[in-house]
Amino acid sequence: MESPRTETLRLRQIVLITDDLPAATEQAIAAFGFPGTVRDEEGMAKLGFVHEVFSFGDTFLEIVAPASTDSAHGRLVAKNGPGGFMAVAQVTDLDAVVERAATRELAPLLHEEYDGHVISQWHPKALGTLAEIDQVEPFDTWHFAPGIFDQRATGAARDIVGATLAVGDPAAVAANWAALTGAPVDADHTVRLGPESLALVESGDGRRGLVAVDVAAADPRDVGRVVDLCGVPFRFVPPTTEEPS
Repeated sequence: MESPRTETLRLRQIVLITDDLPAATEQAIAAFGFPGTVRDEEGMAKLGFVHEVFSFGDTFLEIVAPASTDSAHGRLVAKNGPGGFMAVAQVTDLDAVVERAATRELAPLLHEEYDGHVISQWHPKALGTLAEIDQVEPFDTWHFAPGIFDQRATGAARDIVGATLAVGDPAAVAANWAALTGAPVDADHTVRLGPESLALVESGDGRRGLVAVDVAAADPRDVGRVVDLCGVPFRFVPPTTEEPS
């Protein structure tokens, strides 16, 4: 019999941005074998986006596209091309996150209820990318449940196990993640969000923000393989002992 899940902190979802959602959706399905997607057309339209959400075993990939090329995000994609957009973490007490953030003179860009859960979004300057920290209950569910779990695909990759954020000051950004979420931080500025991790690395003169994603390979022969989605490398790595089943 499996032991009950006891995590109180997770990296649950990665978000990419593109200027061609149909093509990106086709590429994601070809790479990972997703049987389908879920979406919130009305809610995303209010935010100026269209999107698709894909499910691995217990973690999720969302791809968004600006609804208008004349919007701020539309112009940003036209300038910089597709890329990483957001990392989404899950906590058990979002009010505590907001309170701890205030001690560092940080505040969410958004803090509201969404579909029965409480969500927040945070500025890239604080957390290295546009970040969302959500309180979703019960802890083992997620947005768009139960339908999102019906679209699981684990034949190529079992789950997202990590992501890399390129920033100007890895130590400072890692410290912000730790202060807000209570996550431990390794000496190399890797933030341990439960079974998953966020690696903070120097951006130098290169692109900043979400620059890579690690997925647990379902087939050991795929370890080392890299798939590019929206300009972001998805690296196949060995499953970790902490990975949720």
